[in-house]
Amino acid sequence: MNDTRAKIGSRLRQAREYLEISQEEASEKSNISRSAISLIESGKRRLDTVELMELSKLYQRPMAYFTDEDFSIELDPDAAVFARSFSDLSKNDKEELTRFAEYLAMRSKE
Repeated sequence: MNDTRAKIGSRLRQAREYLEISQEEASEKSNISRSAISLIESGKRRLDTVELMELSKLYQRPMAYFTDEDFSIELDPDAAVFARSFSDLSKNDKEELTRFAEYLAMRSKE
């Protein structure tokens, strides 16, 4: 059994049980067979993206909750200074600074 599949299945089961939804109810609301839900929760069956989307909606959790994905990004510490200053600029100045940053990025690729 795949560890990742087992972890996702366990989280799906916990979310379902937390909401006090039976596998039969989850099946009816998600159009995924009850036996498939059972196999997914036990880590014995692959889960496709559409199924995960359906179950995420039903269990009121983002897909990343089940997959352990971390979509945060690390900013360069120097970028934080620019980000703080950027918020204080006028709309025109923000547009001009954005164009200039795009120009510098393009120039550095050459």
